[in-house]
Amino acid sequence: MEIKKNRYGHERTYEKIGDNKIRVMGESLFTRGSEDEDGNTTMFDFEGGPCFNIGGTVELLKWKWKITKIYVEEQKVENLSSVVLEVK
Repeated sequence: MEIKKNRYGHERTYEKIGDNKIRVMGESLFTRGSEDEDGNTTMFDFEGGPCFNIGGTVELLKWKWKITKIYVEEQKVENLSSVVLEVK
């Protein structure tokens, strides 16, 4: 697990949760996203970053991973956002 700060100094936790999955979680008053015509998430943006896109990269544990799928996780805690990135 790694903790990285966004441009506003808010912490985001990056956790490898499987061979090809990374969870990114943190406080965010709002998020933005986009979907393709089939309803699959293609972009997810936390307030103040980071912004993840299909085909983009994410760095964790000194490795650079390519993002192949994005899953937005529902949260029951107000202002907490979480996304799972499928990577290769």
